[in-house]
Amino acid sequence: MRMRSSSWPGILGAAAMVAIGVLAIMQLAALPTAQIDRLSSHYVPLLAAVGALSMAIVVWWVEPAYTLSAALVLTPFAGNWPAMGVPGPLSPDRLLLAGGIAAVLLRAPAIADRPKLRISGVHWLLGLAVVYALASAFVAGTLVEREAFLKLVDAFGIMPFLLFVAAPLAFRTHQQRQVLLASFVLLGAYLSLTVLFEATKFDALVYPRYILDPTYGIHAHRGRGPFADAVASGVAIYACGVACAIAAASWRDRVARTLAIVVGVLCVVGILLCLERSVWIGAILGTTVAMLAARNLRRYFLPVAVTAAVVVVAALALIPGLSASATPRVNQGQSALWDRKNLARAAINMVDARPLFGFGWNGFSLHSKDYFQQAFDYPLTATKAGVHNTPLNYAVDLGLVGATLWALGLVFGVGAALVSRGPPELDHWRIGLLAIATAYLVVMNAVPPTTWLNRSIWLLAGIVYGGRYAWSWPSVGRLPRTAPAR
Repeated sequence: MRMRSSSWPGILGAAAMVAIGVLAIMQLAALPTAQIDRLSSHYVPLLAAVGALSMAIVVWWVEPAYTLSAALVLTPFAGNWPAMGVPGPLSPDRLLLAGGIAAVLLRAPAIADRPKLRISGVHWLLGLAVVYALASAFVAGTLVEREAFLKLVDAFGIMPFLLFVAAPLAFRTHQQRQVLLASFVLLGAYLSLTVLFEATKFDALVYPRYILDPTYGIHAHRGRGPFADAVASGVAIYACGVACAIAAASWRDRVARTLAIVVGVLCVVGILLCLERSVWIGAILGTTVAMLAARNLRRYFLPVAVTAAVVVVAALALIPGLSASATPRVNQGQSALWDRKNLARAAINMVDARPLFGFGWNGFSLHSKDYFQQAFDYPLTATKAGVHNTPLNYAVDLGLVGATLWALGLVFGVGAALVSRGPPELDHWRIGLLAIATAYLVVMNAVPPTTWLNRSIWLLAGIVYGGRYAWSWPSVGRLPRTAPAR
């Protein structure tokens, strides 16, 4: 994909900001030591301001397909930037995502020639769910709490829903979608290799280093990657594996297709190494549903299943300690089962207490201690954890009204994308969306809301949903209408 001529002002502007920063550092170095000490306290905020302004200039002028793809690639580090020395408010993934969405909604120069956004009933429904959640947070007093607010922005739906709105324009053409597809493949290579290096104790090749710290994050000694969370890592690797399948089916360059296939095999190993049953079940079910639903893929189902089984058996045999680690995960321990039962019982008790409007956003964390209940046949555990079930979590926080709005938005948003008709080129993306959405439904019933799940599913849904507009848009950068390859 060629760089637009309109992108050069942004690049030159960013370069100018960098030059100004270098000159400022040179001037600072020439000052007396006493003055340097007084000014040093302002250096970091000044550097952050220069960086933010430079990023804003670039994001405004550069093609949003690059910006949003970069945001997706950086999403695995969301919430972990401070461990890499980057202040949380300056999280690059969030800034790029917000900037890319803003560039689309405000019709930045890079997309000024594209059709206007089309707002449908699905978008209004998602907007209503966001307004309801914001009102719930305001009434509960958690709107100004940083962690609760960012959870609302990243995990619940403000950013993901806006991404669903912007994606049809940002990834309108074949070339723009190829940018995202290549980003998925490269991210899959990084994530799968990282968890492989974790498992094989090649610690020198694991980056960032916080991944190796067992006291940081959760799920130590599993394939958790930069997420520091094995479930999110496994789901992301599966999404990248699906993207590799799309690339292998649609790319024409032999080297590129071979690379996609190799990364896809690595992703199968990475999913195994995450050692999470919900991810395993979701990946198996998602792949099965998608391949059996697509008529031209049914004949490949058995070969794919056999190949995946061979890869798994080989990984169990060749990776030291993997078989010993995987067996306890297959035979889930009693303690984890007790945790989930206790959390689910507390959540159900809270829904019974306030069924319609719930306890307010982030209410389970604040009020659950009074709703745990001692069972007769297992101990009371996990009294300080969050609900390991996304729909149940929303039912507690937002009540049945809010949870229903969110569920309807998910059903009609992703569902409308799956049934939308568009260019034949989007058929591969639609099948991939079906696979990822099926796995998403499995995993979200076993984990709290997470950033990657929502960003990835709504981005893909927006791309496929945009296919319904493609026939009426001008054919700039589009492929000719041809039958899908058999």
